[in-house]
Amino acid sequence: MRIFKNVDEKLKEIGFNKISEDKHGAQYERYNTKYNYWQRVDISHKASGRHILQSYDRDLMDEKKIGNTCVGLTGYEMSLFVKKMKKLGLYSRTAGIEG
Repeated sequence: MRIFKNVDEKLKEIGFNKISEDKHGAQYERYNTKYNYWQRVDISHKASGRHILQSYDRDLMDEKKIGNTCVGLTGYEMSLFVKKMKKLGLYSRTAGIEG
């Protein structure tokens, strides 16, 4: 019996299912039954070193057809995804700050 759960297990507990993961990032989804939409969270590698974490409605485009609409994360959810970014080696405190 394991005492501690890994990040993916904790994300699963709050409804996030891992869709994919490789050295360039990871993708998770969960369904919001109250408002009937799929929330997707992407951890993505960027060549600039400014790796990103995005949370959005996977099926909804904005009015200008530029991209998907943002869905907020709670502090706990954000902390889990930041831990995942660190595990993947895609977290840097200084990359890209200078402009």
